[in-house]
Amino acid sequence: MNQIRPFIPLVQNGTMSLEEFKRKMQGYRAATKQDFDNYLLHALERDIAEVERLPELGQWHRNIHPNCLLSASDTVEAAQGYSEAHFQRMVNGSDQTANEVLASLHMKKLELSKGDLPFANQVGAALDMSRATVAQAYEAFYSKDLLRYRQLIATLQNQLEEQKLKSSPQSRVETNQAFSTEVKDTASQAIKLSEAWTQYVEEKGQKWRASIANENQRFFDVLIYVIGDKPIDRVTKQDIREALKVTENLPTRTKLPYKRLSLPECIDYDVPEEDLISSQHVEKHLKIWRSLFKTYLVETKDQLEKSPTDGITYEVKPNRRGHFSNTELSKLKTKLFSLENNDWRKWYFLTLIYTGARRGEIASIRKRDIRLDEETSRWYIYIEDGKTEHAQRQIPLNKVLESGLLSLADALNDGDLIFSDLPNYTTATVEWGKLMNETGIPDYDEFGLKRRIHSLRHTFVSHCLASGGVSLPLMQFVVGHSRTQSLGVTSIYTHRPPLKDLLCVVDFQN
Repeated sequence: MNQIRPFIPLVQNGTMSLEEFKRKMQGYRAATKQDFDNYLLHALERDIAEVERLPELGQWHRNIHPNCLLSASDTVEAAQGYSEAHFQRMVNGSDQTANEVLASLHMKKLELSKGDLPFANQVGAALDMSRATVAQAYEAFYSKDLLRYRQLIATLQNQLEEQKLKSSPQSRVETNQAFSTEVKDTASQAIKLSEAWTQYVEEKGQKWRASIANENQRFFDVLIYVIGDKPIDRVTKQDIREALKVTENLPTRTKLPYKRLSLPECIDYDVPEEDLISSQHVEKHLKIWRSLFKTYLVETKDQLEKSPTDGITYEVKPNRRGHFSNTELSKLKTKLFSLENNDWRKWYFLTLIYTGARRGEIASIRKRDIRLDEETSRWYIYIEDGKTEHAQRQIPLNKVLESGLLSLADALNDGDLIFSDLPNYTTATVEWGKLMNETGIPDYDEFGLKRRIHSLRHTFVSHCLASGGVSLPLMQFVVGHSRTQSLGVTSIYTHRPPLKDLLCVVDFQN
């Protein structure tokens, strides 16, 4: 259960699909190049064993069919057909053998993706070559060309040895073991991950300051919690990827309430997106894991031949979420306006779309926070409980929101929440995902960035600035950003602008 628990929050926040989670519970894991290497090596060994048994085949056939002798001429004809078939697969670029490889690996509970197709094609081509050679060995043996038969055995053996040199070191070790993770774990003589970390800290941690030592320990704690205390030679690239996926959904643990929570509690916690750790901090986790495996266990101690962190990178980017196009936003608006007024999704999500506010801010507004500006006769939301002076602000209401929010507030007391029937954070996230699915909007934008509720805030900001009629300082006042000289623009406001100056920030939307 411990190996499943870290992924439950990933399903809840949409990072991992339910189907992916179910397969993980069933024991599925992502296929690696090592799996393809293992499959090919075992197949080549079986082909050699089959050909070497040909001199005994007549005796076996007689024991099974005593009244029917094996026909050498028929066997030669059949062998020629098999050889030609596999040769044509190679010539025509057939993917039949590659598909057989993928099907076999899937039966071993391995998850496969489009990225695995090159591996499958390479293995398929090697198998077609081997099987064509096996068929030629049958033809040579039953044609009495024993010299050629022995040469073909040598050819198959050479192919196996060449493949061993091309494959990963771990695959070469495993060629004489059963193709299962259980056997591999039993056979491993390597030290456990926890022991490797202890040795690493003893040798490398002497110069660490206390704060760095504590931070590095937290980074390692995440890794061992997610993948378990397994032998170091059983840690795979997929283990590292899964640990990174859990890491990027952790909260910043230097502030309340997270600093008081244990790691399992932080992983299980329903973390608002604004409290997630930065991509720079996620990369720091990967750096210490890379230092442990590559710098220490591979290059310094020679306890591993290859690091599971090789080839794994993490992109540091300022924006964790994608945004919606104008067309996609129009679809979402149309869908939301079609909902009944008593459906919490309608005005909650529309308010996020038309204000660019944080979801937690809108969830917390009360009747007294919806106010009328006498100078403009426009309604606005007053955000009072912001985390900073920039977060405390006025947000003008787009005209399309006024009737809906005022109708919700009409029967309430001043201190009552406008969205009192709002579900928890996770449920709201799931419902938004359903709305996206119903309107045919994919989870990722064309740049590969994931879209969720917080993407509405990114979308508001980008569309607002792209409209051409809104200055950066005014937009910053409305969305609650710090007012800096970013983008080369210096704020002209020494005090908060009047509401009339902020109307353009929300009125650019239809």
